[in-house]
Amino acid sequence: MLDKIAMGTGKSRATVLKYLGVLHAKEILDFRHIGRSKLWMLKQTPDAGMEVSVRPEGESMDREVRMLASMACELTGILLREAELEDRLNHPDIIVLTVDADLRIIFRNRLFSSLFPEAATIRELIRPHQADRLERAMRAEKTGHAFSMELDLREKAGVCRPYKISLFPPAPGGPAGCFSLTGEDLSAHKRSRRQLEALLYIIRAAGTAHDEAHLLKEAMTGVRDKLLPFVHCAVFMADLQIPYSTFTVTDGMQAVLSPLITRCMTTLENVSAGDGDPVIACLSEGTGSPAVKSAIAVPIIEEERAMGAILLVMDTDVSTTEIENVEIVADEISGALKMQRLDRERSEYINTLLAMNGISGILNDARDETLILEKSIESAMTSLGFEMGCVYLKDEKDEMTARVHRNMPESLRNMCISGIFNGLFERAFRERNIIYITSEMPEYAMLDPGMRATGLRTLLILPIKTGDTVVGLLNMGSRDVKPYMPTSLENISSIGLQLGVALERSRLARELESRQD
Repeated sequence: MLDKIAMGTGKSRATVLKYLGVLHAKEILDFRHIGRSKLWMLKQTPDAGMEVSVRPEGESMDREVRMLASMACELTGILLREAELEDRLNHPDIIVLTVDADLRIIFRNRLFSSLFPEAATIRELIRPHQADRLERAMRAEKTGHAFSMELDLREKAGVCRPYKISLFPPAPGGPAGCFSLTGEDLSAHKRSRRQLEALLYIIRAAGTAHDEAHLLKEAMTGVRDKLLPFVHCAVFMADLQIPYSTFTVTDGMQAVLSPLITRCMTTLENVSAGDGDPVIACLSEGTGSPAVKSAIAVPIIEEERAMGAILLVMDTDVSTTEIENVEIVADEISGALKMQRLDRERSEYINTLLAMNGISGILNDARDETLILEKSIESAMTSLGFEMGCVYLKDEKDEMTARVHRNMPESLRNMCISGIFNGLFERAFRERNIIYITSEMPEYAMLDPGMRATGLRTLLILPIKTGDTVVGLLNMGSRDVKPYMPTSLENISSIGLQLGVALERSRLARELESRQD
C-alpha cells in the first residue's frame, strides 16, 4: 500500500507515487484496487521465478545489471569470434592485412607482424611510385572484385622482398574505406636461369681456389659481375680481420663497422643499415661514394657459428632473392675455407714431424751450444713456416738471457727487453707446457696492444726442459694464423724436450773437457 511503501522507503507520498507511476509505465509494477486504495505488486512475467523487493530504486538497478550481463555475454561472443578469425587468418605463407584509404594498417596477421613489426602504414614499406599505383587501384576498384599487382616490401634497410599483392574492396555492408590485402612471397620463384648459371660458376671458381685470398677474390668478383653489382665489398673474419676488401678500411671505419659485423655474426642473420645510420655516413665518406644508400652484412656460417661476414655497400635497394644468392655464395665460401683449413692442418701436422726430424739431425751432429740453438731455431722456423723466433735461456743467476734472435722486428725486441713478454714467460715456466695463441682465440685480446699492433697473429712459446726443469724458452711468431691440432702441438712441444736434452749433453761435455784440462 502507498502508506507502507512511503514509510518503508523514507520518501514522501508524492515521490513514491511518482516512482510507482514510472515503474507501472515500464510494466515493472502492477496494482489492483482494494476499496479506495491500490495494492502495488511486482508484475508477474512467465520467467519470473522468485519474489523480489518492491523498492523502485532496487528494481531499476536490477534491470541495469541484467543489461550489463547481457552485454558482457554479447562481448564474449564477439571476442571468441575475433580469436577464431585471427587464428584462421594466421596463415604461415600468406600475409593478410587491412588498410584504410590513407594506407594506414588497421589489422595485420602474425606473419606480417613478424616480417614488418614496426610498420604503421603500407606507404613506408614500398617505393613512392608503387604507393601511387596502389592508391589509384583502391580508388578505381568499386566492383568488389580482387585486383592483383606486384609490390616490393622493404623488410629491412636496403632489402626488399617481392610479393604478389591482391587487393579486395570492402564487401557490401562492410566498413566503408577499409580494404583487405593478401600477399604471397615471390622470391622463391624469382631466381632466373642466368642467376643459377652464375651461382654454378662462382661455386666452381671457389672450389678451385688454392688459398683464402684467391677464394674470396674469385667469389666476390663473381657476385659483383654476375649476381649483384655492389659499390664496394669487404669480407670480415671472426677476429674482425679483413682478408679481402675493395676499399681501404681504416681503424676509424672499422670501429664504426664492427658493431654491425659483430651483430651479424652473433645472430647468424643478415643485418643492414640504411639512411641516417652512422655506418652509411662512415662508408660514404670513407669510400668516396656519396650515393651509398645501404650496407648489408651476410654471415659466413660453419655449422652453428659464424666464421666471418660479407659486407656489401649498395647504392640502391636489393631484393631478398639477390641476398639469398649471396647467402648461397657465403655457404660455398664457408665450405671452401673449411677445406683449406683442414688442408693447412694436415700440412702443419706433416711439418711438425719434419721439424722434429730436422731438430733430431741437428742435435745428433752439433755439440756447441750456440750452434745447436742457431740451427735448431732456423730449422723449426723453416719447417713450421714461422717468420720470426728467439731463444731465451736461464743463466747462472737464474735470469732469462736472449741467446738467439731470428727476424725479430725492433719493436718486438724492445718489448722483450722491457718485460712486455714476462707474463707469458712466467706462465710457460709455471705450467711447463707449450703456449699457443692465435688471433682467433679469446686469449689474443688479452695480449699487450703493442704486440697485436705488430701484426702478430700466431704465437708459440715452447719450454726447453731438462727432466722436469724448464731451462729456457723457444719462441716463434707469425703474421698468419697457424692452425694446430692437439696432436701437432704435442709433437711441437717435444722439440723443447729434444733441445733440452741436447743442451744438457753439451753442458756435460763442457764440464768433462774442463776436468780433463
